[in-house]
Amino acid sequence: MGSANRIHPTSDHEVTPIDSHCPDRVAILTEEIDRLRKEMTDTFLQEHSFVSDSVMALSRRLDLKINEYMKQVQLSREEVR
Repeated sequence: MGSANRIHPTSDHEVTPIDSHCPDRVAILTEEIDRLRKEMTDTFLQEHSFVSDSVMALSRRLDLKINEYMKQVQLSREEVR
């Protein structure tokens, strides 16, 4: 699975690098997105606010991860062509 290529986000700007040669990349990103969604939901339930700093930070990280996922899906489609 190439765990050496994985970087776990610890800040708003850190994202996992895209490696189009990794066949499990979309699955890994899907798991990361699901984890971030859960973390954001749990944080919202604790904070009772959509606009708290912690919820907003998780939302930004989730947005970055979803963008990364979409790029990877596009790369995968282009490799098939």
